[in-house]
Amino acid sequence: MTESGTKQKKTSINPEEVKKFNALASKWWDTKGELKGLHSMNRLRVPLIRDTLMRQHRVSRKSRPLEGLRILDVGCGGGILSVPLAKLGAQVTGLDASEEAVKAATAHMAHDPSLKDTLTFTHGTVEDLVASEVRDYYDALVASEVIEHVDALDDFVGSSCDLVKPGGSLFFTTINRTNQSYYLAVIAAEYIVGVVPRGTHNWNKFVSPEELKDELRANNCHPRLIHGMFYNPFLNHWNWTGSTEMNYALHAIKDASEADLKKD
Repeated sequence: MTESGTKQKKTSINPEEVKKFNALASKWWDTKGELKGLHSMNRLRVPLIRDTLMRQHRVSRKSRPLEGLRILDVGCGGGILSVPLAKLGAQVTGLDASEEAVKAATAHMAHDPSLKDTLTFTHGTVEDLVASEVRDYYDALVASEVIEHVDALDDFVGSSCDLVKPGGSLFFTTINRTNQSYYLAVIAAEYIVGVVPRGTHNWNKFVSPEELKDELRANNCHPRLIHGMFYNPFLNHWNWTGSTEMNYALHAIKDASEADLKKD
């Protein structure tokens, strides 16, 4: 409770993390700058989301294959992932706790009139949406490179699951908490190679695949697949890998049937 006796708004977001991303407002769309790794990651994450949703919804058309689907891109930043998903026909809402990131995303979108009917950006959190009674609404939720920045993983995952329709999909990409990730994703990436700004990551907030799976299962969302990801900072190139020691992508389905659980 605050001194005035009013209840504080629940959030999994750390204000210090928001400050970090506010400072990146002018850098989101510099494809050769500090965030270039997020741009090149689209080579993996966009096809993963597209192909998974096409299979799930039995879509065969190649033109605008995600048309008719509502997708929430949580922690959208400047819209690096939101834009290509909207261009695939989905109705995309980009959500971010950083007001400056949302402004940058909105400004970039204004340069492409084709996006005005399929893409919107909103300042806020998943907890805000749940509190406003937005539940069981989205066909898919994406949280790419986000959960390693939240304070309360259980609250974040729980609210994310609440926002997705029964039978809907959740996609995550994040960094595993291992010795390898400490040396490569923190020490090397931030202080030696400099592919991301110093202070971007806190190794203690990294999330293992098992931790994320447990949180999803606790919210009646069932993991379907997990892929390891490997980034070569010198080539700015991502590849799928069999190892989840560093980065990984995870797809889960809310209220999956027994047939779906066979892949868990």
